[in-house]
Amino acid sequence: MAISQMKKMSIVFAKDKLDAVLLTLQRLENLQVREMAQMENWQEVFERSEVHLPAIYQADQKKGKRLEGEEALHYLSQRQQHLETTIDKLRSFIPKESFLSALRKEASSLSFEELENYGRDKRAEQVIAQVNQKMSRLHVLEGQISENEADIVSLSKWKDLEITPKELKTFDFVSGAVGTLPKTLDDGLYRQLRKNPHVQCQEIFNSETEYGLLIFFDKKAELHLEEAYHFKPFEYERSVLPAQAIEQMQSDVEEWSKERQQLLEELQHSQKELEGLEAETDYLLNLYSRQEAKKKLASTEHLVALEGWVEKDQAALLQTELTQEFGDSIYLQEVDVEESDLEKVPIKLRNHPLIEPFELVTEMYALPKYYEKDPTPILAPFYFTFFGMMVADLGYGLLLFTVTFLVLRYFHLSKGTARFAKFLNILGVSVSLWGLIYGSFFGYTLPVVLISTTTDVMTILALSVAFGFITVVVGLLLGGFQKVRMKKYAEAYHSGFAWCLILTGILLLALGMMLPQLSALTAVGAVLAVVNAIGVVIASVIEAKSLAGIGSGLFNLYNISSYVGDLVSFTRLMALGLSGASIGSAFNLIVGLFPPLGRFTVGLLIFVLLHAINIFLSLLSGYVHGARLIFVEFFGKFYDGGGEAFKPLKPAEKYIKITKTHLEDK
Repeated sequence: MAISQMKKMSIVFAKDKLDAVLLTLQRLENLQVREMAQMENWQEVFERSEVHLPAIYQADQKKGKRLEGEEALHYLSQRQQHLETTIDKLRSFIPKESFLSALRKEASSLSFEELENYGRDKRAEQVIAQVNQKMSRLHVLEGQISENEADIVSLSKWKDLEITPKELKTFDFVSGAVGTLPKTLDDGLYRQLRKNPHVQCQEIFNSETEYGLLIFFDKKAELHLEEAYHFKPFEYERSVLPAQAIEQMQSDVEEWSKERQQLLEELQHSQKELEGLEAETDYLLNLYSRQEAKKKLASTEHLVALEGWVEKDQAALLQTELTQEFGDSIYLQEVDVEESDLEKVPIKLRNHPLIEPFELVTEMYALPKYYEKDPTPILAPFYFTFFGMMVADLGYGLLLFTVTFLVLRYFHLSKGTARFAKFLNILGVSVSLWGLIYGSFFGYTLPVVLISTTTDVMTILALSVAFGFITVVVGLLLGGFQKVRMKKYAEAYHSGFAWCLILTGILLLALGMMLPQLSALTAVGAVLAVVNAIGVVIASVIEAKSLAGIGSGLFNLYNISSYVGDLVSFTRLMALGLSGASIGSAFNLIVGLFPPLGRFTVGLLIFVLLHAINIFLSLLSGYVHGARLIFVEFFGKFYDGGGEAFKPLKPAEKYIKITKTHLEDK
């Protein structure tokens, strides 16, 4: 498989069908709308104002006003933010599921029509009002409860007070005061107050820092309590005694707590309401996408024109669906991709299920242009080999394969997560195979070892360089074939094919010199390398159509140093494989130093922890360095990339999974 073939689709229809057409296109998920104002064949008519962008209407109304243009998009965005805020608040009340339970739970699903009908019914507005009302009341109750509890704490020390400050103010012949006196080390102020002949004092409470006092004294006596004794009056405006006030506040707190608990239980059992808000959010996101798509269209007073990209094998389905839906009121034209469109065609990769996960590597670098070949099927076996060789442990590989298999089998993952898990699942096979070759199982040596990481280091080094040589030569061949397709024959030779022959000649020369029984290869290799080196210069002159090409040809020959560097770079296959095995063996040696009892208790935990660290570092190194070898040493020889991903108008599916009918299955 390769890059999915594309078709251009032109659609013209009556202006009153605009929303319905976009709704159908979003349901089918197979057309990427093009921005017509940026297209050369439409720019002139836009400049002459013969066509314009259709007005963007919002189906809902705000204060009786119909919204248009960016104001409609802004309104939709605000509504979405309001929904997201409510969802976050409501989700905080619903008991959280465990991580594994959440993964095993299947996402909520609706058909596209059900989701649209739900949004049009505006059921979410009522849910939002109810939820916000409950949360607002809960907030008020919590404030009242907190305030009363604080008052109860502050009044509890005055619960034995038998008269209120207000009542004291009604006495005719005696003055009274309620308040606190600071406690000192010698209690001098308190003793002085009690000795005052004009004062009668009753102790209400006694704490570590102060005395609570009820004081009576003759009104004629000039007694300045605050100044003389640092007396602080008790601020209390209620008419009832503190004990009665505490009892009433406790009763209020109890009543409010019951109401609060009821609201909490209702909010905790609001999963259905939460799913409704999530459905409304997805509906708004779908509506927003359709409104944004209108910015890319062209419109006259009565007609709307739309152009887009559709996969070749989906074009018939698209035409059939639109014709069945709109009949003669819509005009469709299907056009093949032209040479002038090659840079703009969106890219969708199609590969075998075993190859598809490796598209992650291609996408991490760049998608191919439409006129390029998809490199995924070619890079897959290289990356598979490199990753396995750098991790290379049967135990690690089986563990990686088993964990990812169980995750894929029993958990409901998003598309991106599932693809990455499948990627690791396939790589687990590679790690296991190389673990068998190296005879390593969690750092222990297996009974059968094909290549030992301790005694066959030079063999592993030679194997790493050999893989590097194959990778570089394949990259140069692909680069040469690509230049041939572009009819750049001289460049195809001096930048691709010639270097394949030069490197092969050097390899034969080296083999002939190192192995006496193959000495005949020395002359063959030398001739092959020299002839093609001369050919590089001649091809450069032909391409330049002047003797100035000699300079570029000689400079091209200088690239031999970069190819040597590429081969040296592949020694990381050996280095990382040996380091991982050595670290694993060292960990086993550490655990082996424990006494028998400790070895199977604390030692077992240490074994798991240390190998978990080694697994993580080994997998991370294999992932990063494998990608580096592909990007630099392989892609650098033939692949440019820079394509844009195919992004059809489709549902958001942020929260709700859209179930498709058989006509929409792809």
